[in-house]
Amino acid sequence: MKFPTISYIRGQGIRPVKNRGQNFLVDRNISRKTVAAADISPDDTIIEIGPGPGALTHFLAATGARVFCFEIDTGLYRILNRATIDDPNVNIINKNILDANFSDYITQSRNNIIVGSIPYAITTPILLKFLEYSDVFKNAVFIIQKEVAERLCAQPGKRDYGIFSVYCHSYLNAAIIQTIPAGCFYPPPKVDSAIIRMTAKTDKNWNSPGEKLFRELVRASFANRRKTLANSLKSFFHQKALNPDKFNARAEEKNISLKRRAETLSVEEFYTLTQIVEQMRPRD
Repeated sequence: MKFPTISYIRGQGIRPVKNRGQNFLVDRNISRKTVAAADISPDDTIIEIGPGPGALTHFLAATGARVFCFEIDTGLYRILNRATIDDPNVNIINKNILDANFSDYITQSRNNIIVGSIPYAITTPILLKFLEYSDVFKNAVFIIQKEVAERLCAQPGKRDYGIFSVYCHSYLNAAIIQTIPAGCFYPPPKVDSAIIRMTAKTDKNWNSPGEKLFRELVRASFANRRKTLANSLKSFFHQKALNPDKFNARAEEKNISLKRRAETLSVEEFYTLTQIVEQMRPRD
């Protein structure tokens, strides 16, 4: 298939739809680097999210891997389907990736990879879906807004550190590969983007009861960023039938003050608080 330049896109009659976040990657070098960062072998299965005219698909097809491209736009689906007709390993699927069951496409081994240039509006649900299935994915390489990538990789105490920073540090090894100027897209968005590579940690099970409790605690802690943990966790303590004073005492024993704010806690400290919850909560 041809690499989709701006002239190619216009020649195909493609008109980017703003409310779908359609800013198409048109830089060949950035596309090549994004696919290279995924470290793909011919034995891998690739899920591509929102291929658009096919800037990443062009290089994914050349890897020899089996590729499933999920494109919700019917017009783009038809164009990409025609463009890849001579690529037997590339499958274009006219479906919203959020409605797709990954199990229908991926293998049970960890030789599965997700790649995609992700619109801002669906970045959060895409990340959550990847985390849910992360035990069967070798890695994910996304192009997302630069500020979102920086938020994911933010360290405790930084302004951008939040719920997804904690999730990212808990379940993934993540790194920003390169920032991408807005001019690499057509039409150019108002913000810069970044390539981020994420590899799942194999010692964590997203769906285990302990991890679900951990995430519940993290969400409650960040519910009111300007408040202390003692105030932010009041509803959480009530819901779990925990005595706040006893919880505070046990936290102090672990050198964690509930007078601190959530953004100052490390991942390890959140896990320590989760262990205290597990020890204190009433058993059926």
